[in-house]
Amino acid sequence: MRFNNKELAYLAHHGTFDKQGSLLMKDKTDGLFKKGEEYQKRYLRLKGNLLFYFKDKDKSVTSEPPLGVLVIERCTVELDLEAVDFGFLIVYEGEDHTYKFQAPSEDERDEWIQVIHTASYECLKMQLQSLREQIQAKTGRDPITQPPPTEFGMEYETQSQGNASDDPALEICLSCNDLHNDVSGQPPNPFIVLSTIVPPQQTWIQHSNTEVVEGSNDPQFLKTIGFGDKDGVDLNMRVKITVYHVKERLTGTMSQLGHAIFTLKDVLMNVEMKSKMRLVENDFLVTMGIPVSSKRGPDPLDCGTVTIMAWVNDTNLSLSQIVYIPSETDSNPKKPAIVRHRSKRVDTLRPHYKNIITRTFRFDTTKGDVKLLVHEYMGESLFSLDIPIQLLRLWIEEEKHVLSQLQDIGQMFAHGRLRALQDRLDYCTSMITMYEQHLNFLSSFKGPCFKASCKKGDKELEFLPLNLHLQRMTVINEEKNTTGWYDAITVGAFTAYAQKYKHGGLSRLLSQLQESHSTENNSVTNLSLACDLVNSIYDHKMSISKDCDTLCRLASSGTAEEMTEITNSLQQKIKELVEECDSPLVQNTADEYNRIKVELSQNSSQSSLDSLSGDTTPGAKVNEDTGKNLKWSGTDFVKSPTAEPWEMTRLNMEAAAMCLISIVDDLVVGESAERSKWLEEINPAVMKLKSFLEIVYQKILLIVMFLNIKEHRGNSRLMHIVRYRRDVCFSHALTTLVSGFVTKITSCISNEEFLKQIQEVGIFCQFEGLLSCHGDEMGMIEDFCVAVDDLKFVRFQFVKTDDPSVSPTVFQDGHFKSGAFGDFHRHCVCVSIPLQDEMFNKLPNELQRGGKISVTPVLFNIGINEQASLADKIGDTSLQEKINTENVTKVISYLEKYEKIFGSLDKGKSGQGTMNDLKSKLVYNTASKKSKNTDVLKLAAEICRKVNGIRVTSCKSAKDRTSMSVTLEQVYILQQEHDLASHVFSQALDCFRSEGVRRENTYKNIGSRKYAFNSFQLLYVPKLYRPPNGTYGNVQG
Repeated sequence: MRFNNKELAYLAHHGTFDKQGSLLMKDKTDGLFKKGEEYQKRYLRLKGNLLFYFKDKDKSVTSEPPLGVLVIERCTVELDLEAVDFGFLIVYEGEDHTYKFQAPSEDERDEWIQVIHTASYECLKMQLQSLREQIQAKTGRDPITQPPPTEFGMEYETQSQGNASDDPALEICLSCNDLHNDVSGQPPNPFIVLSTIVPPQQTWIQHSNTEVVEGSNDPQFLKTIGFGDKDGVDLNMRVKITVYHVKERLTGTMSQLGHAIFTLKDVLMNVEMKSKMRLVENDFLVTMGIPVSSKRGPDPLDCGTVTIMAWVNDTNLSLSQIVYIPSETDSNPKKPAIVRHRSKRVDTLRPHYKNIITRTFRFDTTKGDVKLLVHEYMGESLFSLDIPIQLLRLWIEEEKHVLSQLQDIGQMFAHGRLRALQDRLDYCTSMITMYEQHLNFLSSFKGPCFKASCKKGDKELEFLPLNLHLQRMTVINEEKNTTGWYDAITVGAFTAYAQKYKHGGLSRLLSQLQESHSTENNSVTNLSLACDLVNSIYDHKMSISKDCDTLCRLASSGTAEEMTEITNSLQQKIKELVEECDSPLVQNTADEYNRIKVELSQNSSQSSLDSLSGDTTPGAKVNEDTGKNLKWSGTDFVKSPTAEPWEMTRLNMEAAAMCLISIVDDLVVGESAERSKWLEEINPAVMKLKSFLEIVYQKILLIVMFLNIKEHRGNSRLMHIVRYRRDVCFSHALTTLVSGFVTKITSCISNEEFLKQIQEVGIFCQFEGLLSCHGDEMGMIEDFCVAVDDLKFVRFQFVKTDDPSVSPTVFQDGHFKSGAFGDFHRHCVCVSIPLQDEMFNKLPNELQRGGKISVTPVLFNIGINEQASLADKIGDTSLQEKINTENVTKVISYLEKYEKIFGSLDKGKSGQGTMNDLKSKLVYNTASKKSKNTDVLKLAAEICRKVNGIRVTSCKSAKDRTSMSVTLEQVYILQQEHDLASHVFSQALDCFRSEGVRRENTYKNIGSRKYAFNSFQLLYVPKLYRPPNGTYGNVQG
């Protein structure tokens, strides 16, 4: 052990000592004629587990350092019965040397032995264990593992509530009156802890707690306390209410004000299930399980009153359990009160969410006698794993298709301008291998269905969205007996966190990639034009094929007029398709493609001649093999050294269409065949046209792939990085969108206006970001905005099912991702939502027939932390401003489409809170340069709710800033739509944050029920986004 001499000397001379006095100590002698050891007088001082000894009491004790010190650890104190009278020994484990002492008397010796024995840490540890066992025997609670409440949102909360996913059978709300002031004369900060005991049990069990109410003698607690579950509750359960005064929230310092005890049956038997009780100070009798009413002698000190009001949820609790049997002395027998049922309908969430946590609160309104019953839910989405797995399967198939196309073009690998093709092949192959590894891992993954924030850097889980949960609030107005539902999806930012941000996020990387692309008129890149063109050709192909099917059907059972109408439509669509195929971009690319094929074909022919004359050089062999892979002969897929020009392929398709139209005209006008044989006459021409359509489409894909290779020449690695990163972010975004859409449909399936809206205008989805434009979070915003924008390529449709366990299915839509950042490697996706008969039959006919629902995603981001302050002062917030401005335009566009079909949302109203008012304020606030302008987020959320949209809130990990935002939104909703009393606003906000489900979210993510803020950070966070004291601190996650 290492000691500092000066510190030891200071300890030896200052402070109090456990024991000190003179003893004889056997020590070494220093003299000319004396060597060895003998007993010498020493002055000893024991302080803790340090035994100091001095040479002389009078001089050395006051001025000189001690001769030595013994550390009383891992040693024993024994009697020395052999050498001297009144002697004792200190023997250390593993040492031969012993320290010998002699006391002046037997009593003195015994005292020294006792204090030295109890000075060691081992002895103190044994004493602690003994005291711990005694306390547990008396209170039924281990003081170490179940300490008294010192933290709010207590770690031991809900110990006896069973499954948190079940609605409690019985709930109570609490209020106090006439609580005493503290010693300084100020009103207390009341906080209630509830414990329960069920006879014949003898020990109290910690059950739950309320929130802290600041400075009130008459507190009304907002959080309600639940008892029992779906199987009911034991009404003989005794409940102890202990009221504390919280002196310091950060440290959890508190003192007890009083307590009361009751049974659940007592409350239910009272009129209106309401009971008022005295709070008393003496806690000893309660701790020992003795009712206060049985205590003899003077009454306990009155500490105020507590009021308990109860209600029964829609569960199996039977009131037959509380039928009162009056005794002979009862003159007024009690009768059970009418039960007030409160159903939270948690069952509606279970098909799509698991590990559902619930909390209940009761708030005052502006009408004093009207209360709001507020239920808060949080659940993990069951789609967090399923959707990424389906996407990986799709992407693997797409990469294999791309690989096949690259191999088709690989015949031109020897051409000097396409040397980068091998890199593309290598990257494509590596991506297939990597995605298959991810797919295998996730398919066999047995962990939780959500990814905790501490796992955000895990490469194996990078396709899973971070901390994806549903946050639901239901509000019941007890007077009107109405219920409101408000959902928000909370999730970490859609970003490839495991890939880091050394080169920025997606928007920056895509811009770098786009700079290398050639453009048309210096505005739109050729790849973007080509992508739009391919999608348009695909639409025409599908539409023409559909008309062909309709024509066959009409040939069997339709009229001549109907067939004429279809052929006219078919003729117009063929004309439009031909015009698209005549596009200069397609024609020029096809000409270059065919020219290179011809050159290679000639080289291959020359190689064949050389081989016949005996030339067997390696180069000749390569060209011979390349020549064997040539395709596209005429209009059939066969190996041939000749290549049909693109123009010829287009003309063949046009000729097939004209042939079909001519046959129909002959049948309808000239009646060239019997009516019963019309189908037989046109069927070969229909099949031929469809065949040519497919040939044209496949060839256009090959031509566009050739263009893609040209445009990305030299950027294969960057393109690979971008595609990988974009896939990860899109996986997060789509999983979140599917969770929100399924929840919205389940909640609004009976709302005919909403169903008509999503059919005609599509679903509106508003994403709220709380990221700062500084450091890594800048890269997160760059990922986030691209991932959200990619959701506009998603479509939803419904299918009927009899199996309630069937999950949504993701499949390719047929279109490529287009726009400024088009991608020929990724198709758009469609998500099929299964609905059982009861729900499916409520859909409009168009949706029942497979009609697709579009998505309008919008993103608004406002940084609120200290890094956002840095960005405002010395950084660059232009990206945030650009995102918010662009998305205001998208909001207005969606509202214009809505109002064009359904009319004004304001329905003739004007003034504050109308849609026109919200739109104008949103435009104004996004254009202003105000720092941390959270009004943008508030206004966007209000607009989203008015159009029945999906609300998503995100920050880096959806844990801290997100919790502040969703709880603030909940209080805003209660204030604006349910008349929450203004004096309750701050208390409700603190209550949601300290006792609501978001504290559980932090625990699930990092193992601590504290928000990861520190005092310095909170100086820069807007006031309404700050957590209450005692709920935050530095945590590791």
